[in-house]
Amino acid sequence: MAVKCTHTEYMQYLTIGEAVKQLRIQQQMTQEVLIERADLSRSQLYYIESGKRAPSLPTVYAICSALGVTLFDLVCYMYNVPQGSGTPSISSMGAPGATIG
Repeated sequence: MAVKCTHTEYMQYLTIGEAVKQLRIQQQMTQEVLIERADLSRSQLYYIESGKRAPSLPTVYAICSALGVTLFDLVCYMYNVPQGSGTPSISSMGAPGATIG
């Protein structure tokens, strides 16, 4: 069952920093452990978790690996898409201009 949104609905989602922080806390992982496992600097993680900077794709992969999740898992978590529901469509994520036809 796919998630459906109309253009008038506001879909709340997490930023990548919020998702990383929540997943880290859910796993009872300290910032220091994530920094070490993902080979980040303390300031990098601070800026990512606080939303002040967006991480590069290689950094996102390193964080996912350190957290034991896939990139797909992270995106599903950010957009609150139940896992096992199939691949979410662009329109189900509330992306503007995603409707075809």
